[in-house]
Amino acid sequence: MRNRAREDLAELLRRFMDESTARAAQTDIEEAERILEVHPAPVPSSATLSSVKHLMTAAAAHRRRQIRFFRGTVAAAAAVILTVLIGRYGNSPTGRPHVNLGSIIPAVVWESHDIAADDLDLVYFTSQIRQIETQMRDLETEDVAPRDNDVLDDLEIELIAIETEFWKG
Repeated sequence: MRNRAREDLAELLRRFMDESTARAAQTDIEEAERILEVHPAPVPSSATLSSVKHLMTAAAAHRRRQIRFFRGTVAAAAAVILTVLIGRYGNSPTGRPHVNLGSIIPAVVWESHDIAADDLDLVYFTSQIRQIETQMRDLETEDVAPRDNDVLDDLEIELIAIETEFWKG
C-alpha cells in the first residue's frame, strides 16, 4: 500500500473507531494485502475468456433483436391507432361539445320538486339578489333615504358580482 493510501485508510478508520481498534483494523487490512500479493489469483485460460466474450456478445445481440422487434411492434400499433382515429374523427365536422346536463346537478337535486330550497348556495344567492333588488327599487322610487354607501351604482355592481359568482359556482 502506498503511504498516501495508508494515511487515508487510517483517517477513515479513526472516524468510525477508537484509536486502538483503528490501528488493529489497519494492520489486518495490510496483512491481508500482503497475503494476496504473495498468492495471486489464477488467470483464466484463453478458452474461458473467449467463451465468456462469446456469451456476452450473443446476449447483447439477442437483447438488440428484442428491442428492435418491440420498437417495430409499437410503431405498427401506433400507425394502426392513428389510422383508426383519423378515419373515425378526421372527416366529421367539429361541432359543439355535448354536455350531459344531468351530470352537472346532483341526482338528489334533480329528483327534488324545489331545487331552490335544496341547494344552500342557490338559497343564499337568491336572497342576496332579492335584497339588492329591493334596495334598488326603494332607491328608484325614493321611498327610503339612501345611506352613505348605498348608491344605486354600488348596488348594481354588487348585484352583477353576485350573479357572476353564482354562475361560476
